[in-house]
Amino acid sequence: MTYKVVVIDDKPLIRQAIVQMIAWEKLNCAVVGQAEDGIEGKRLIMELQPDILVTDIKMPGLSGLDLAEQMSADFPMAKTILVTGYQDFEYAKRAVRLGVYDFIVKPINHEELSRVIGSAVSELDNKRKERENTVKITSAFVELEKQHTSSIPSLRSKLIGDLIAGTDNMQEQVKNLEIPFSRYVLQIVRTKEKPGQSGATNAAKLKQQMQLRLSEQAHQLTAKRDFYLIESLRNNDLLFVCLFPKALPQREIRMKLQSFCSEFIDEASVRNQVSCCFAVSSVYKSLLELPEAFHEASLIMDSSFFRTEESVLFPDHSQQEKELGKFSIIQDLEQFNQMLENKSSEDVITHLERFLKQITAYSEGNILVVKGLLSEVCLAVARYYFRVTGDEFGLGKSVDQILGDVYRLTSMREASSYLTSFIGNIKKKLEGGEKVYCLVVKKVIDHINSHIADTINLTSTADHFGLSPSYLSRLLRTETGINFVDLVSKARIETAKRLLMDPKNKVNEVGEMVGYKEYAYFYQVFKRLEGLSPKEYKNRSKEN
Repeated sequence: MTYKVVVIDDKPLIRQAIVQMIAWEKLNCAVVGQAEDGIEGKRLIMELQPDILVTDIKMPGLSGLDLAEQMSADFPMAKTILVTGYQDFEYAKRAVRLGVYDFIVKPINHEELSRVIGSAVSELDNKRKERENTVKITSAFVELEKQHTSSIPSLRSKLIGDLIAGTDNMQEQVKNLEIPFSRYVLQIVRTKEKPGQSGATNAAKLKQQMQLRLSEQAHQLTAKRDFYLIESLRNNDLLFVCLFPKALPQREIRMKLQSFCSEFIDEASVRNQVSCCFAVSSVYKSLLELPEAFHEASLIMDSSFFRTEESVLFPDHSQQEKELGKFSIIQDLEQFNQMLENKSSEDVITHLERFLKQITAYSEGNILVVKGLLSEVCLAVARYYFRVTGDEFGLGKSVDQILGDVYRLTSMREASSYLTSFIGNIKKKLEGGEKVYCLVVKKVIDHINSHIADTINLTSTADHFGLSPSYLSRLLRTETGINFVDLVSKARIETAKRLLMDPKNKVNEVGEMVGYKEYAYFYQVFKRLEGLSPKEYKNRSKEN
């Protein structure tokens, strides 16, 4: 499918450059219309119904924002890309609220515009595929209803997956499939190959075969019990919906499930050479509550991060130890920072185990909170090293890589090993006599970090320390290898990266928080240093 593009700009040279310099065919697009003002542009939009609109913000008649609002109202699936100058950036901020897909800062970089259009095309492709898939799923349901009774097990398995996904109008499907039960429990089963097993070139296919064998094993085990199950798959995990024909006391249901899970784990280990962990939800009555049951079981499975010694995890409503450290985590972080400065690596690592218990208690089972605090510990170590040496590259890894390591941790046991190694290596570097900057440079670096959001320049900083700007400039370049402006930029972007990882911070606000009054300039500096835009960085941090 070729997507229709309309280009609107009151400057003929810019308009023609956009039309002629972009390889539209390679992007699966075709320019179907051009306009030189907003009024003519609006007429073209209504007539041609474009999939992508590229428009300047400031134009005679109607502005690009007016056209963006029109596109959002009449063609919500389409993508609008605004062309703006630095002086127009307040308009661009408004454009974000209007649902504009992206914007390009003048002078136009045609490679950047081509990339943005390609990204918009990818999203349009995905939306089209989603619509096609929705039609296919609806048609599949109609067809499945006509099939023989022998297909009911697979239909029920698909129904479970659709219910958990929150597909609309499922009540009738539940009724038609006639699933007899009084109570049910949802189990998430996560598998892992035993250590030492060889890898496989077709891991996905082998995993699917393994899950089929485990499903057969589960049905065999329930054949001799007074409940039955429907299996499904989600996020590479097996799901078992265990259905009880009679309403039993919760304690009795738990005992029956404990027996089933234990036998299943033993057989999976012997017969299939895999270890299994079960997360078991509370008891529910209606299959329409499956999204809630799945959410509960998912949170319980997340708790395996802290409970690696347990293979069957049930809901735990106790409040024991939840308040341990709840109000002292900031104090503990400060204490940890002080120990980094004043204690040996052995003392810091000894203190680390208690600190990790405080973090576990404070998080109350929220892995994002845990990994955020673990990241803060790693950043504290990195900042400590930087304060002493002034060399952020001596860490051996970038901040991005360190944070990536943290977010890939699968248990507190792994976290303890990683931090012990990380702290030990850093302390060893420092205790081994790494290069230390002169006192003046260290103070300047601290001054930059403590005034990250302020207007700061070489002259004011030199005045603050009673030095001449030229002398300070030479000193910084000699000691650090980079100039004052780059030192400030690096400090601000590192701070911005941490702020972007916080979901509460909006992309267009972070620049101001680290001292960039104009977002466009923040965008340029961030892109230059990190190789991607602030928005792309934030989205990537969400995925990780």
